Amino acid sequence: MLNLVDSVRSHCADVDPGLVEMHFRRMPAAYFERHAPADIAQHLHLLAGLTAKQTVGVDIRPLASRAFEVSVVGVDQSGTLACVTAALAAYGFNLEDVQVATYLSDDVEAGTATGPTYYVILLRVSGNLRGRAPQDLADELRDRLQVCHSYLAQGNFLEAQTVAADTRLGRTEVARLTPHHSPRGAAETGHEGLAVGTDFRLQGKLAVGGMSEVYLATQLSLNRTVAVKLIRHEADPEDDTLARFTKEALVLGQFNCPQIVQIFAAGTLPGRGGKVLAWMAMEYMSGGDLARWQRQHGCPPTEMGARWFREALEGLHYAHRHSVLHRDLKPHNLLLTEEGHLKVSDFGLLKQAQRAPSGLTPQSSIVGTPHYMSPEQALGEPVDERSDIFSLGTTFFHLLSGRLPFEKNSMTAVLIQIAQEDAPRLTECAPQVPVPLAVIIARMMARRIDERYQDVSVILEDLDSYERRGLLRIPESATSFLPVQPEANAAMQGEDTQAYHGPVEG
Repeated sequence: MLNLVDSVRSHCADVDPGLVEMHFRRMPAAYFERHAPADIAQHLHLLAGLTAKQTVGVDIRPLASRAFEVSVVGVDQSGTLACVTAALAAYGFNLEDVQVATYLSDDVEAGTATGPTYYVILLRVSGNLRGRAPQDLADELRDRLQVCHSYLAQGNFLEAQTVAADTRLGRTEVARLTPHHSPRGAAETGHEGLAVGTDFRLQGKLAVGGMSEVYLATQLSLNRTVAVKLIRHEADPEDDTLARFTKEALVLGQFNCPQIVQIFAAGTLPGRGGKVLAWMAMEYMSGGDLARWQRQHGCPPTEMGARWFREALEGLHYAHRHSVLHRDLKPHNLLLTEEGHLKVSDFGLLKQAQRAPSGLTPQSSIVGTPHYMSPEQALGEPVDERSDIFSLGTTFFHLLSGRLPFEKNSMTAVLIQIAQEDAPRLTECAPQVPVPLAVIIARMMARRIDERYQDVSVILEDLDSYERRGLLRIPESATSFLPVQPEANAAMQGEDTQAYHGPVEG
C-alpha cells in the first residue's frame, strides 16, 4: 500500500495531504484494488473541489464513440445512488455498470474521525452527448445532483428523485429548485379547519411524507371519520407531482377490494398564483401501520403474521390483476383496521404494469424505499409484478424476524448489497417461523428474477396447499390483536389518531 500511496501522491501533489491520508484510511480495501493510481488521484481532485455549498463533484470521460465513464463524488446522503442513476436516465443514458465506494465508519464510531463521509461512484454508461462537450454535461449534471443533495439532506427523497428524473428541467430551472432550509423546530403551516370538497373538514395532522401530508378529517354529510391526503405544497396544474397524485386517485377510486384502503373522493383547490392544492379523501385506518405496530409490540405471533401476509397478498393480487404496480411496498404502507385486519395503502408510486419485450431494456429510474427494493429497482432497471413480490417478501421477512435482510451503514451500500447478495434465510433469523412460510418468503426474495414467484396467485395457491395439509394455520379472526397506542409527541393529534413514521435506518 505504501507504493500505491506514493504513486497517488505523485499524481496529486496539489491536493491537501490530510485529504489523501483520510482517503486511504477510510476507503475500503476493495476500492484500491479496483483502481489505478491515476484514477484515485482523479477522485481526490474532485473531492478537493468540494465546499460547504458544493457537496457534489462530477467528471465525464469518453471511452468510445457512445460510451462514457461518469465519476461522481460527494458527501454521503441516503438516496444518492438512486438520484445519480435517475439523472443519467433523464439525460438519455443507459447504465452498463456501476461501482460504489463509501468511507468506512469504524473510526467515526470510535470517535477518532475528523472528516466527512465521502462516496465515490463510478458508472459506465452508453448514449449520446447530443452536441454537448463532456465538461458542459458534467457541470449540468453536478448542478442537478447538488439540488438533489439539498433535498436528501432534509430527508425529502421523493422531491430529490423528482428533480433527478425530470427531463423537462434545464440548468436554469434546476437552480431555482434548491430548497430553502427552515430553522429546526420551526412550525409548518397546516391546513386544520380547511373544508375540502365542501364535505371534508380537516382536523389534526396524522403524517408527513415526501410529497404529501395526511390529516384526520370528518366527512360532514355522513358524520364519519376519514383521512385526507394533501400534496404538501401548492403545485402548477402541469406539475408531474400533481399528475402522479391525480393518477393515484383516479386509479384507486375504481378499486373495490377489502384489502386495499378505499378512496372516497378527490379533487383540487385553487391556490395562489394560479397553482392548485390536490386532495384525496380515504378510509381512516385507526389501527396504524405495521411499522408502528412492530415498534410497540415486537414481532407478531406467527399465526397473526401469516394472516396479515395473506391479506397483503390478496390486496396486491387485486392491484396486479388490474395492471397496477405499487413499487413502494413496506411496513409503513400496510395499514390496520381497528379490528386488526390489514389493507394496502399509498400507491403514490403506482405504475401501469407492462413487462418489457424480450431483449429490450427500456430506460428506468430508481424509485421506492431502499431497504425494501428489489434488485432490479436498486439497479434502476425496468420493474414488473415480480418487483412488488420481492418487496412484499422483504417486508414480511422484517416483520417476522425483527431485522432487515439488507443492512449497511449507508443507503448506497444497501442498494449494492440488494443487487449483489442473496437474502439471509428467514429460519436462521427467526426459528419460530414455520418452514413452509419461510420457504414462500425465500422464493419471493430470490435475487434472480426468473427464480422468483412470477405471479401472486401462485403464492396464494401455495398458502392454501400448506393449509389444507395442516402444515400452516392462518386464522380468519384477529383474536390476539393488540392496537397501537398514541405516542407522546403527537401534539397535534386527537386521542385516537396515529402517527405515521418513515423507515428506521439500519
